[in-house]
Amino acid sequence: MIMNAQRLPGVGFGRSRATLTLGRWAGVVLAGVVGFASVPALAQRAAAGQARPGEPKTDEKSLSLGVGESKTLPATDIKQYSEGAAGIAEIKTTPDGKKFIISGQKAGTTSLLLIKNDGTQVNWTIRVYSQAPNEVESELEQLLQGYTGIRVRRIGTRLFIEGGVQNQPDMDRIKQIAELYPGQVESLVTVGTGAVDRNLNIRIDFFFVQYNQNSSYGVGLDWPGRFGGEATISTELGFDFITRQPTAIATVANHPLPALDFAASRGWAKVLKQSAVITTNGNEATFESGGEVNVEIATGLAVNIQQIRYGTNVTVQPRYDPRSGKIEVKLQAEVSDLTPSAGSTLPGRNTSKLSTLVFLKIGESLILSGIRTRGQRHQINGMPYLSRIPVLGVLFGSHSDSEEEIEGSLFIIPSVVESVPKASYDMVKAAMDQYEDYSGDIETVNSFSKAPPAYGGPGPEAPAKK
Repeated sequence: MIMNAQRLPGVGFGRSRATLTLGRWAGVVLAGVVGFASVPALAQRAAAGQARPGEPKTDEKSLSLGVGESKTLPATDIKQYSEGAAGIAEIKTTPDGKKFIISGQKAGTTSLLLIKNDGTQVNWTIRVYSQAPNEVESELEQLLQGYTGIRVRRIGTRLFIEGGVQNQPDMDRIKQIAELYPGQVESLVTVGTGAVDRNLNIRIDFFFVQYNQNSSYGVGLDWPGRFGGEATISTELGFDFITRQPTAIATVANHPLPALDFAASRGWAKVLKQSAVITTNGNEATFESGGEVNVEIATGLAVNIQQIRYGTNVTVQPRYDPRSGKIEVKLQAEVSDLTPSAGSTLPGRNTSKLSTLVFLKIGESLILSGIRTRGQRHQINGMPYLSRIPVLGVLFGSHSDSEEEIEGSLFIIPSVVESVPKASYDMVKAAMDQYEDYSGDIETVNSFSKAPPAYGGPGPEAPAKK
């Protein structure tokens, strides 16, 4: 080593000089060893998400897409970028350099490191699936139809099948379904836990209550919207020989005659809608009640018919566990009413929609939604500028104010229905007897029990404290 060092250009004769050269090389080797030893520590810090003081901050983000799907990311303020594993996703920039276009090529995971002009970094973890998560979730719902007591939960881009089934073959089949989407779907289904007894009938009672109060007034002179044209006054005289009375008709046109507006109105309304749906445990039931209004709309030379539907539409799916006494209710409800038209030939429609999933005990009532709205409207019709003058503006226009308040709530009461053949026969027979005896007085009709089982009672006793 001393001899090689001596042969280096610029190195003099003598042992001390050669030793100095060796010391330099040893320092380089030692620095390399120290630098190599520091790499694991740096990797550990990066894995722990910690940055050294003075190092640029790195933000971790994730992106998921399916094979053949493309998404974009902003590329502005980016100095450099580096791609991870090749072949999983194609990464390229737009011609103007303002966006990245990322296209999935095959299933896998890769990364994209972006270095900004200010030194900060963004590390994107890109996961490419054989199918998009939305498509997989839709396919799972179709494949799992008929299985009660289980559901699909989505967390990020992964999907989990949860719940319980009644036997081992059902659980094995669900696991086979999950294996169709490796790395994307996982089955957490167990035998017995959460299984649904399909031999039970569940009754769901819906109550919708709404209160409405409105008031309005108008005052002023309603002037015509157009002046001008030649004044026309025509008269027509005649004599009716049957009634032996004279007749006279006078027509005045193109004369600006204002109308006096001075009126006030006030009113209230209350709405109560009640419906009951009975279905087997775990199955979906749909209830629709209402009607539709056909309105003619003229477009050019053609006349079209537009249908406006209103009423109550309810879709419910209960899952009851007899062991715990709790019920899971998946509900979608829509309640709509027609309102008077406001300046057009088409009537309006007030709509309330609800989509929810709730847990409660049998016999308990739960308010699913509540709403309170208050609206005010002020309108001025009249001559420009003159109708806006305070106090005197009523002489040049018509001023109107209206106010409306609405409050409503929707709640449900679930109960278990025991099938008794004799009671079922009596219920149908009573309904047919009422149909035969009905003569127009609807107050005497009681086609179904308006009160759920034990409705209005004290409810179940609380468990004793130990």
